[in-house]
Amino acid sequence: MSAALPQLRLDELLEGLQRQVARVRAARDRVHTLLDAVLVIGSDLELEVVLQRIVESAVSLVDARYGALGVLGEEGTIRQFLTVGVDEETIAGMGHYPRGAGILGLLIRHPEPLRLADLARHPASVGFPPGHPPMTSFLGTPVMVREQVFGNLYLTDKQGAAQFDADDEAVLRTLAAAAGVAIDNARLYEDARRRQRWLAASNELTRSLLSGTDPAVVLESFTSTVREMAGADLVTLAIPVGDGSELVIEAASGTHAERARGLVLGAATLAAKVFASGETITSEAVSADPRAAGGSAAIVELGPAFLVPLGTRDHVRGVLQVANAPGGPVFADTVIDMVIGYGNQAALALDVAEHRQDADRMLILNDRDRIARDLHDLV
Repeated sequence: MSAALPQLRLDELLEGLQRQVARVRAARDRVHTLLDAVLVIGSDLELEVVLQRIVESAVSLVDARYGALGVLGEEGTIRQFLTVGVDEETIAGMGHYPRGAGILGLLIRHPEPLRLADLARHPASVGFPPGHPPMTSFLGTPVMVREQVFGNLYLTDKQGAAQFDADDEAVLRTLAAAAGVAIDNARLYEDARRRQRWLAASNELTRSLLSGTDPAVVLESFTSTVREMAGADLVTLAIPVGDGSELVIEAASGTHAERARGLVLGAATLAAKVFASGETITSEAVSADPRAAGGSAAIVELGPAFLVPLGTRDHVRGVLQVANAPGGPVFADTVIDMVIGYGNQAALALDVAEHRQDADRMLILNDRDRIARDLHDLV
């Protein structure tokens, strides 16, 4: 009996040692997996690809069934929502992505890691919409980019356990920190590429105008370029007619462009207000905006949009409207700034082209006057 006791203790020690080795191996494997995930999300510079890889890596790291990344827009709302684990049919059945209510809104208002055993039991929970898959355990953390909250990672339904643990939270926080760096790099790369395209487009616009191309053709090309660069659904350019109290859409590109082209805009429209004030106006749903009365948003259903003046505040040549369809993404500040710069370049090029045309006319008139004097003297 006495000989069996040391053997029993030795077996217990060996089992404990094996459990400790297993935990160390699991921790090592998780660290390797985390490093691989960091390399994966940082290996691409396309922002949309980076965002999707972040969600996929988060789901894999903490063994979650569902994952999502909510990108924040203005006033703390979710403007983009990327998911993993939910099929397209289920998404279509839910109607629309969340806007930031309930637990998701709690994480937006208080950007700190949040871990719940049952999210339905939390006081901030507002339940699920019809068709939403059932979810229980929850883990969320903010994604920071340059000390600003870019969005939040949401993970639900821990697989193989009742809830997420502290190790899962630590891993997710580390991944979120790496994701912030990857997102910042992707945004810088995207801005650099966009600036390069804008510069090339500005040079082409100036060359076309100064080469004598019909301004109407150049303006159509201008709106098409803006639509392509901004990723918009509809771009219109309105210029003043008559005494300047009314505008007419001279050029348009995109969805229902033919319906908008030639439309007269009264003084109550947003375009007329921009033309009068020289100030940029943005709207998250321009067709439903109470400030708007008439205009293209009245005949074509439009969502997020912005309107910018072409030229300086003292000399506005026209108004450019850039819009997406309802439910489309809100335009980033960088896109608006680029369009403003491109619009100013277009206005300057138009001024130069008009001055050159005036100079050419003066040369022709002077030449005709000289010929007339010569004929008069000869007669």
